[in-house]
Amino acid sequence: MKRAWPILATALMLMISGCGSQSGTAGSDSGSEGLTVALGGQITTLDPGLSQETVNDYILRHTTAGLFHTDENGQTVNDLCQDYTVSEDGLTYTFTLRSGVQWSDGQPLTSDDFEYAIIRNLTYGADNAWSIYYPSTYLAGAAEIAGNSDLDPTVTTIEGVETPDDSTLVLHLTKPCAWFIQMLTNDVWRPLRADFADAHDSLWSLEAGYPSVGPYLLQSCNENERAVIVKNENYYNADEVVMPQITFLVMTDADAQALAFQNNETDIALNITATLAESYSNPEELWNVPQISSYFIALNSGESGPAYLDDVNVRRALALAIDKEALVAAIGSEDYYRVLHGYVPYGLNGATSDFREEQDAVERFLEYDPETARQLLAQAGYDESNPLSITYKYSQSVLHADVAQILQQMWEAVGIQCELQVVESGVFYNQIDNGDFELARYGYSSGDDPSQFLNLWTTGQQIVAAVDDPVYDQMVDEASYLVDHTEYMNAMHAAERYLIQEQVYLIPLFNYNTPALKKTSVQGVEMWGLVPYYGKVTLTA
Repeated sequence: MKRAWPILATALMLMISGCGSQSGTAGSDSGSEGLTVALGGQITTLDPGLSQETVNDYILRHTTAGLFHTDENGQTVNDLCQDYTVSEDGLTYTFTLRSGVQWSDGQPLTSDDFEYAIIRNLTYGADNAWSIYYPSTYLAGAAEIAGNSDLDPTVTTIEGVETPDDSTLVLHLTKPCAWFIQMLTNDVWRPLRADFADAHDSLWSLEAGYPSVGPYLLQSCNENERAVIVKNENYYNADEVVMPQITFLVMTDADAQALAFQNNETDIALNITATLAESYSNPEELWNVPQISSYFIALNSGESGPAYLDDVNVRRALALAIDKEALVAAIGSEDYYRVLHGYVPYGLNGATSDFREEQDAVERFLEYDPETARQLLAQAGYDESNPLSITYKYSQSVLHADVAQILQQMWEAVGIQCELQVVESGVFYNQIDNGDFELARYGYSSGDDPSQFLNLWTTGQQIVAAVDDPVYDQMVDEASYLVDHTEYMNAMHAAERYLIQEQVYLIPLFNYNTPALKKTSVQGVEMWGLVPYYGKVTLTA
């Protein structure tokens, strides 16, 4: 029989859920024109070549632009690209830039701006290892210079990038990539200029005043408090940008977000708890922000990790001790959380249908089995007189804290002593990237291809490898050369099975949507892929 793992809702959550909706908007109360949006984490960087966190993308979606972006239907549409051609062998892409596009300071956009950005991001250094994985994997000549911060991107050239004239950008690949156009929607491919985007420093991105080629300009930013962006009058599609100003408030406490929303201090609260959402009094203000996302536990079995995680049986015991059904039932409804029996979430295409559903129909990975977990621990030498002691790290949030406490109880039920360690959200991923953890919560969202999830844990994409397995690296690399769609997806399934079921390098928990609150006066929000775009928003009376 499955055991229920209760969590405690705070009094504040209960108080807020009983409140009625109030009229008016944050903009009208503050006397300012514009939209006010509460973010659930600290702003870590607004450098498109370095950003790794969704909270940054909420702003970057407005202050930058690329060759393409993803629309509300998940389709890739032209942005700064007028049109493009692809060679018969699939290795050469020739892009014609949209004519007449200017930066906000009036300087024309040219193909050189893309070349500088690509090479600058490739050579920035180890900090951007995650961001440049795809350019360094597919772009000819990129792997040779990746991470070499001694190079000057204003004079460095590579085989993979050509700029025959100001309006033409040519990219040469080392191997075909069926989803290359979707890949180009990523921030790392967006244009930059050497006169403001420092080749070896990201601090420029948090200081207002640098030119933008996107819909908005950064007016001010304090990464721990707020960022304010204003309309870019030189944006090529400025006539369709309706909202003049957007303020993003950093509010890491979900309860505080909800209270601020109720007090008309914000128009949108992007991170509330599912518990609050389920009991919220005004369903018209609830906003279920769709995500193709995986919430999982990363296990550091690399050189910087603890010795006990070298043993696959210990890693398996940690996974089998977790009752994911009970965990998800405790933290929220199926409207927001869905148990994951594998790492790649629901919502991505597979060989013939949904990738996750295809695999689940064949095999579900790491099913709850506490008795086997105890046996594996005993075989590894752990028992009541010598219990396994672990440290689980998570970042500040009600959800992360609730999940951590439930996991702690489940592990203790099979004899594992678990210490919980919470760190500020602004430094959390930096610690994880640098291998400063044993076990840690991890969340990843992407809407293009299963490989984006699986590539994340290849050795070359990690700054300090928590998963360091040449067999896995080879499986993922060999899959990338497959042209036949079914063969490619089957190879992706095999790589996922090796990563999760065979080696237990990660422990999947659930697929999540983001419960949020949005005033009924806010009209015209569009989802550009997985991130809201507010440029067409109007605030009705």
